[in-house]
Amino acid sequence: MKTLLKKIIISVLPYGILCLYRKIKQRNSKDTQQKIMQQKADVFCRHFLKSKENGECYFEIAGAKLPNLYDYPNKINDLIHYVFQDTFFFPYFLNDNYDKSFADILDLYMVEGPYGYRDGNFDVSVKKGDIVMDIGAWVGDFSAYSSSKGAISYAFEPVSSIYEILQKTAELNTNIYPVKKGLSNKVGEISISVPLGWEVASSVSTYRNDSVNEIVSITTLDEFVKENNIPKVDFIKADIEGEERNMLRGANWVLKNYAPKLAICTYHNLEDPQLLEKIILEANPEYKIVHLRHKLFAQVIK
Repeated sequence: MKTLLKKIIISVLPYGILCLYRKIKQRNSKDTQQKIMQQKADVFCRHFLKSKENGECYFEIAGAKLPNLYDYPNKINDLIHYVFQDTFFFPYFLNDNYDKSFADILDLYMVEGPYGYRDGNFDVSVKKGDIVMDIGAWVGDFSAYSSSKGAISYAFEPVSSIYEILQKTAELNTNIYPVKKGLSNKVGEISISVPLGWEVASSVSTYRNDSVNEIVSITTLDEFVKENNIPKVDFIKADIEGEERNMLRGANWVLKNYAPKLAICTYHNLEDPQLLEKIILEANPEYKIVHLRHKLFAQVIK
């Protein structure tokens, strides 16, 4: 019996040592990653963190103002690693030059790509006086950018914890109207999966083990525009974790009658590039559509 036990111990000991080594290595790697992320956050804050006379701090990036997300560790990481590229890279580094000569190349290296695209008279970008629908607003980064361009933005964010931050963004900028609803192809309520600490990826179509469910209100863009007597819609930006198709189905009247410029994420589902294009063209065949890796841009050229 002792001999057998000894053989077992000898046989599993190398595996046990290997597992222990891997665990220590993973812990050290995680600690290193956290230190790097902290260093990036510190550098980001030194560049963009401002303070009011009353001592209240906020971020200002290319004229757009955001609350001090340094108080929300996961949010500041999302801003630095994802949102800054999508929303602020072109305004900050390229003075809002979305020309295809830049966009086509940089899109290959960016996480998701920009929310603007220009190619001759095809110009999908926010202009002064535009009425923008920021669908999947998160903390309001794109709405803040739109405000800095002189546009009016309706910012749709159904998740309670994020909506609270969005309201602070609206207070820092002009002409941002937060809407605590999601947009779909029906009016009512729906259960949304909210990943703990990573609410930027909240979804009605995907459930994760580290998520909690929240019941949120939804409406259609057509219904919202008609109810609120909005005279035009010039630009729709949408990143809503796979619900883009239903949002577009609920915007049929707006697409047909107002023909807004579109910057829509297409990477959540494999069939999205073709399906979303089909929905748009069924609503308004006059649209010209351009696809990048993770977004489509559409405009009716007049």
